[in-house]
Amino acid sequence: MIEPEEPALSSSESASLERGYRRLLTWYPKWFRLQNTEEILAVLMACAQEGQTRPSLEAAADLLKGAARMRLRPRPGQPRTVFAAVWLMIAAAAAELGVMVTLLATESGVKADLIARYPAYAHAIGHAVNVQVTLDEVVGPIVIAVWLWLAWMSSRGKQRGRVALAVFFGLTSLSVLYALSEGSLVYAPAAMSVGLGIWAIAAAAIMLIFNKASSPYFQRREPALV
Repeated sequence: MIEPEEPALSSSESASLERGYRRLLTWYPKWFRLQNTEEILAVLMACAQEGQTRPSLEAAADLLKGAARMRLRPRPGQPRTVFAAVWLMIAAAAAELGVMVTLLATESGVKADLIARYPAYAHAIGHAVNVQVTLDEVVGPIVIAVWLWLAWMSSRGKQRGRVALAVFFGLTSLSVLYALSEGSLVYAPAAMSVGLGIWAIAAAAIMLIFNKASSPYFQRREPALV
């Protein structure tokens, strides 16, 4: 009599391996996970080696590469103009973080250099630098969070996200004008240059979001409730 083969994995090994694969699959977009997680898991578990309790390095690398590819392409039905605008908003958030870190790291050096060059205006220079740094410490994290929220809303075609982006762009333009009027190009030229770059990124995102190709994505109507 032929005895049945022993299962390749015990129940504890199988559960541990499945948890590892599920953690890796969380890197994929939600819409993709909802449609494909169970099918992918079934294939991965069927290929498991005897005694395997965690994903192999090769399998983990393949899954992460696949997740990166999925993240770097538009969602189903999403125009490429919206996709590009979303990544511009993420880039703006990263640039805002860079500005904040730069100002905090160079505060004392910038202040000392300006005071040495313009001793007659030492008090005014010190006050201006302190105000700018304080604003960045308080407002910087909020602005970063807003950029990421706008990117999330826009990627899902939320009309209120598009309106919020337009309002935020107006506020960004006003803040740039205020910084220029306060002489930021003199005492913090590098940070101000990055700020102007962020404004340019925001302008590009606005043009893409309000492009004719993008508009239908934001004008989809919700199904009527019966």
